Amino acid sequence: METSIRKGSKPFFGDTIFSHGISRSGYFNKRESEELQEYGATFEALLSGALVPENAEELAFISGMQTQNESDLYSVRLWKKYLQSVIKSKCHHGFMISEANARTQTFALEGAA
Repeated sequence: METSIRKGSKPFFGDTIFSHGISRSGYFNKRESEELQEYGATFEALLSGALVPENAEELAFISGMQTQNESDLYSVRLWKKYLQSVIKSKCHHGFMISEANARTQTFALEGAA
């Protein structure tokens, strides 16, 4: 990635969300996972305010993340994709009966009694 955004001081693996690492999550291709590992810690720190932007591209990254519009900056698109994958990975589907089915079954049982 051709960028003036500084690389992270440590590799970013997304351990809390992707227990087997970003590259094995299935959401990113090889290039994207390598770039997230290099720059992810910086992206996260810039957005949280732990790092102060040092150049125009880092300022553009912060302003691009604050808008809902599609950005021309690759780093913004990549980090938004990461955030969307975090949301998707938190969605769990169980084998429980939905509330609507539970109510229907409750009424059927009450009517049979």
